[in-house]
Amino acid sequence: MDGLLRSLIKTVRRRLRSDEEVTVEAVTKELGYTRQYISGRFHRVTGRLLSHFLKEKRLEKAARLLKAGNLRVSQIARRCGFDSENYFRQQFRQRYGMSPRQFRANGNLRPPMRRLAAAIA
Repeated sequence: MDGLLRSLIKTVRRRLRSDEEVTVEAVTKELGYTRQYISGRFHRVTGRLLSHFLKEKRLEKAARLLKAGNLRVSQIARRCGFDSENYFRQQFRQRYGMSPRQFRANGNLRPPMRRLAAAIA
């Protein structure tokens, strides 16, 4: 992986830890490049859209917060950068196969098997 993408990933991790905004615009601005340049480079190297990668990281943070159990779902959605609680619930269900409340009670922080199998293949 090249240096720019390593910097991108470090920036995303730091922003997630410090509850800063994790959007394509915020991350690329911090790195000092245009959205188009970093998004294009990320896609060429990984084959994935940068916006999807960032959403996945925000959902992973939400899963960790749900397991911690001390915030309401609406608070977690906002803290992870989702303006709409309904959109958050929809995206969370799509990623983890269950609602945020179900995940809090019965979920596992490991990715679903279908995602794991796709990553290995």
